[in-house]
Amino acid sequence: MPERFVKQTFYSILTFVVVFFIGFFTFKSFQAKPSCFDNIRNNGEEGIDCGGPCQSCEIRSLSALEYIENASAFLQQDKYFIYNRVTNSNDDWGSKEFFYTFYFVSLVEEKGKTKEKVEKKIEGVGYILPNQVKYIVDIIEKPNFKFDKILFRIDEKKISWSKPLSSDFIEANLFSISNIALKTGSGQIITTTTKAGSVTYEFKKDLKRNDKGEDVFNLQSILAQDSAIYPEGVVNGTFDMATYKAVIRFQKSIGISPQTGIVDYKTREYLNQSFGSQTKSTTSVSGFSFSNNLKFGDTGSEVSELQRVLKESPAIYPEGRITGQFDYLLKKAMERFQTQYGLQVTGDFDTPTRTQLNLLLNKNTGGSDVPPGVTANLSFTIFNNANASWKEVNIVGFLCDANAKVVAISRTNTDVLAQKSKETTLSWTHQMSEGIDVCPGGLQVYTNVFDENNILR
Repeated sequence: MPERFVKQTFYSILTFVVVFFIGFFTFKSFQAKPSCFDNIRNNGEEGIDCGGPCQSCEIRSLSALEYIENASAFLQQDKYFIYNRVTNSNDDWGSKEFFYTFYFVSLVEEKGKTKEKVEKKIEGVGYILPNQVKYIVDIIEKPNFKFDKILFRIDEKKISWSKPLSSDFIEANLFSISNIALKTGSGQIITTTTKAGSVTYEFKKDLKRNDKGEDVFNLQSILAQDSAIYPEGVVNGTFDMATYKAVIRFQKSIGISPQTGIVDYKTREYLNQSFGSQTKSTTSVSGFSFSNNLKFGDTGSEVSELQRVLKESPAIYPEGRITGQFDYLLKKAMERFQTQYGLQVTGDFDTPTRTQLNLLLNKNTGGSDVPPGVTANLSFTIFNNANASWKEVNIVGFLCDANAKVVAISRTNTDVLAQKSKETTLSWTHQMSEGIDVCPGGLQVYTNVFDENNILR
């Protein structure tokens, strides 16, 4: 009996051992290998060459993006410029896409306790290069609510880590900046109203049906320059039905309502401005300046002033109509202007176009070194150290007062060819205190080195 028991015990143990090892090796053979997708730290995956597109073994060892939780903001021409600094301390890896939010927070009293209430939030998407310190800047209209602070957050779960398209794009000195010059001005604009051809007209009284004389003759001469306005083109000094209808078309084209067919005060004012003797007028920055971007459909005095300036170049704006309306003709003029000066053709009066026009106004008026309407003008040269040409390069400039407090921000986009320089400017038109200068490290140049579409072919 004991001998039989010993044998049964032995075979039982042997059977267990055999079954255990068969089961263990079967389990290991079917077990998934350490994955690039399990997002688990210290799971024996360190040192494993994951390969493939995800490379998450390496990603999990990356340092998080660093930022200050309290963002900064200041009011600039009825708009709030909000900004914050983000730092990526990783040597080889950047983020081709990360999601951030600015929170406008107010402090409210509830049941004797102070609580934070989010009044508004602004969400955005950014990118950051390896070993880069980058400023995130957003602009909003002056809010109609009160807030006590602005918080900044990055969604750590939505960071798309990536390596640049080439190791050559990792270098911190992807761009070199030189010839930095800040000049300040009065913010006044000198505009010129030019006469049509060599003939000067001045209308001092209203004109209506059946009027006769030199003023009607001059009126018909002007209207006859545009066959769409005055197809008959008869210049006889008599305010007849054809002239009456032509005046209605003319008033409609320049945005006067109602169209009465009478050369009244508004119509005369436009005629004298457009076809009178050459005059110069000075307008303060508070009344007018090329400080705002304009687009199709916009109306107002800024649009009129833009038309008046472009009218001086018939190749750009052959129609030369000053209507105060950003219509199709002005959009086409903008496209011609942008094409002529190598800008991105949008048809809008955007920031790069506005900056270029201000520079041309400065040259054409023979004024000071600062373009008209500008209170501060920052010029500099960008050199692209890479062997790739970039379609979109983002530029942000900060100005500080004597106490190193940020008082102005401007930003623009441009393209820069490989191993080439690009002359660039940033301009401001709002009033600032004396003693302003470029903030330390306040001129930043970025480009997206993760996006193949950003490389000019």
